[in-house]
Amino acid sequence: MVSLAQLRDLDVAAWDTGANEWAARYTNLLAQVRDLHDNLDPQLAAGAWTGASGDAALAHVRAVTTGLEIDALECQAVSLVLSGLTHAFRISQNSLRSALGAAHADGFPVTEDGQVGLPDTELARHDPDYAESYRDRRMLLQELVRQAVDAATTADQKAYEMLDHLSQQTFQTDVAVALNEDVGMASKLEIDLIAATVPSGSPAAVGAWWSGLSPEDQQTLRMAAPWALENLPGIPAEVQSVLRGTDGYDRTGVAKWAIDHWNDESADVFRNNCTNFVSNALEGGGMQEHLDPWLGTLSDNSWGKGVQFGKDVTIDGKPLDRLDYSHSSSWAQAQDSYDFWQEHGTEVSLTEAQPGDIVYWEQTEAGDGAAAGEVHHAAVVTGVVDGDIRYTQHTFNQVNASLDARAPIGELSGSPDQQIHVVRPQPDW
Repeated sequence: MVSLAQLRDLDVAAWDTGANEWAARYTNLLAQVRDLHDNLDPQLAAGAWTGASGDAALAHVRAVTTGLEIDALECQAVSLVLSGLTHAFRISQNSLRSALGAAHADGFPVTEDGQVGLPDTELARHDPDYAESYRDRRMLLQELVRQAVDAATTADQKAYEMLDHLSQQTFQTDVAVALNEDVGMASKLEIDLIAATVPSGSPAAVGAWWSGLSPEDQQTLRMAAPWALENLPGIPAEVQSVLRGTDGYDRTGVAKWAIDHWNDESADVFRNNCTNFVSNALEGGGMQEHLDPWLGTLSDNSWGKGVQFGKDVTIDGKPLDRLDYSHSSSWAQAQDSYDFWQEHGTEVSLTEAQPGDIVYWEQTEAGDGAAAGEVHHAAVVTGVVDGDIRYTQHTFNQVNASLDARAPIGELSGSPDQQIHVVRPQPDW
């Protein structure tokens, strides 16, 4: 357990340095992988060294490249955990110091084990009403101190468990496991560690906690875990209003729906459900359907769903659901979804992305079953940490995945380069 003294005196900057050092290891290892992948491997594969020894050299280079790639990913996972821990420690420490400062200013003593006492004043001893107000104030300060220490303790324990798991991945040989499981879990945990600093106490304590945070801490929480704040009693109404947005639906509700259903496939009715998942999340956030009164789901300017025909029902050998006769194409197909929300929304830069936005992948050249220039995948932006977009998706299922972590690995795997688009829906119906 983290003690009050440990949290109060913690050198948070040292944790930040540690996270940056592991991130630098990831970057350096990835640079070595790129060098081998882009230079030596093509030469050997083209016959620069022929015969059995050349084949052996090529196999060895590829094994080394794979090993370095896995090492890079594991370093990235560690850096994500340490980054989340740094944010959690900083928010918890600032919360604690704010509470201690308030206690000191009002004359409430606080022991090293975190117990808040009553001021020993003449007025409090002889005025029962004044003494009662002192007791109420003491209880509030005690709650603030406890919340801060508990949040730091929770973050410390969760980070320890993940780092212990990663320490046992030394002999990992599968790039996909390193990326999808280890980096995926670490990326999710970073968000969870930040979210865990949000208290669940009385509205008065929540309000005091929020007002005691620095603007930087407040912004970190708004971007990383808005769903933990939006409906929490004690969070200022104006903050909750900003989190919901002003476009007629709940932006934070979209992100929360995606996170709550990231591994729920009960609504997956297509072979590829990425865009269907995004549309369900928008609906979950209160987005109203828009259907042409005559053509219904068949209109290019519709967004909605109808009665499912069933996965195996076909016409002329073509599955009806896949042709979107039961859903508008904008509901179920990535390219049409992108086109529709560009028409009824705003495309923003990656640096402007916010929870509740949609992120799309566009193929810059033909490959992997998609044509050059085709938007082939969609996901929901469910968080942003230090500028790194976190997205949640189906096919395959992932929650709070790191865009920064995945992009370089896709490039090295031989997949075509991707152009990333972020669109903010703004329904005008």
